[in-house]
Amino acid sequence: MPASGRRSKNCGNCRSIKRRCDQKFPHCGQCIRAHEECQGYRDEWELVFRDQTTHTIKRSKDARAKADGLETLKRSPPSRTLSLSSDEVGVNYFLFHFVVGGLSPSRGYLDYVPAVFSADGENPTLIASMAAVGLAALANSTQQPELSQRARTKYWEAIDKVNAALSSPVESIKDSTLMSVISLGLFEHVSNFETWFQYIKGTVALVVSRGKSQFSSPASIPMFNQVRADMCAACVHRLEPFPRDMLELQEEASKQADNSSCLWLLGVLATRTVNLLSDVTVTKIKDGATLAYFLEESAILQRDFQDVLGNFRTQEPYATIEDHSGDPDLIYNSRYDLYRSAWAIRLWNNSRILQVIICEIEFHLLSKALTAGLPPARQKEIATTLEKTCRILKTLGDDILATVPQSLGAVLSPAESPTSADLSSDPSANGSASGGHLLMWCLYTVGKSPVTRGRTRKWVMKRLRDIAQKSGLPIALQFVNDIDEIDKAASILESADN
Repeated sequence: MPASGRRSKNCGNCRSIKRRCDQKFPHCGQCIRAHEECQGYRDEWELVFRDQTTHTIKRSKDARAKADGLETLKRSPPSRTLSLSSDEVGVNYFLFHFVVGGLSPSRGYLDYVPAVFSADGENPTLIASMAAVGLAALANSTQQPELSQRARTKYWEAIDKVNAALSSPVESIKDSTLMSVISLGLFEHVSNFETWFQYIKGTVALVVSRGKSQFSSPASIPMFNQVRADMCAACVHRLEPFPRDMLELQEEASKQADNSSCLWLLGVLATRTVNLLSDVTVTKIKDGATLAYFLEESAILQRDFQDVLGNFRTQEPYATIEDHSGDPDLIYNSRYDLYRSAWAIRLWNNSRILQVIICEIEFHLLSKALTAGLPPARQKEIATTLEKTCRILKTLGDDILATVPQSLGAVLSPAESPTSADLSSDPSANGSASGGHLLMWCLYTVGKSPVTRGRTRKWVMKRLRDIAQKSGLPIALQFVNDIDEIDKAASILESADN
């Protein structure tokens, strides 16, 4: 993706009348003062790159097909005939899958990378980080040991550059340095959860060290959102509270962020959910008052979620498709949902994961209440509430599984075509690496849910194994092992009941 010519980053109004623009977000100050409706800014991605990835992939496929005598090639390893260096191949692969969004018309979930490029140019630390991640993802998806070794070499080069940047008072506070660290966090997914968790703690430490002044740049809020989301996932998995210093930064960031944004509101709700889960886990509930307190806290969170979901349904609606002829390994229970973008899928699934956690908290508390020797009338009331909670959990799980086909690129969004793509084909041939990365946590959430049954757990484990194999994410295999242990324990209980 070579650099395009320099183009104005001013808003549409200021460009049209050649007025000096202050480029403030979300709206230009000049437009506000003139009482004009700001037309917004150009897509920063278009200001930095023009996409040549599709052409590069086609050349690679044609060369490999000719060498092997194949008519169709499902994978796209870099051809030795390409003039691109391994660094350029790695960066292109990273940008194509994690930023542009693969074959989807939407951006990938690291869509704020262009803003960092625009501010700091082609920072060598960031380039090395993206090349390492891109080469690792490509090596794992194409099973090329030689490329994997190059990725590992580039990773250590990137680590050296990051360490050098962190030792500099000037470089350590740059957005490009934090973006480099966030990028390398993806590389840790080729290791295991424990190394990734330690890496995320280091990323949080860097964000904290940048202080309250970091939120003046356009990319700072999206990067904070990313680190906050990663830390929430890590805290949920380890049953730990959200770091207090990050909560303080969240308060500071709220002064610059769009507080009406669904993404921002979800992040705030995520930190509250993480802390409630941690409190319930460490607290020994010995009396009805403590039990009632936690149930009330979870109910408040649920109500707050419903307020946010009301905006979701208006801003990001989706269509449910019944397809009884599709591949059952890809379409669970003959249903999949179509969203307008991968971004919408991410928002919806993040909200569902958090709701599942709250419902699991309620499930735990209500189950405990049923053994507390309460009067029959109260026990009946609690049992009814527990049954309702289980239904909600089941619905949330079904909704998450219905996002799998589009997340993996096996169906097209409504913006691309009104009809579905070939659901019998290998989804990894169409989907992006970022799709598997984001789905991994969603599938894990469904697989370990207390209402998920054996058939569903086995479907989830198969999908996670495919992601581990085709996207090169061994953490997915760790999730499979966790779910498998749950499945075995459930089978023993079912056998005992029978």
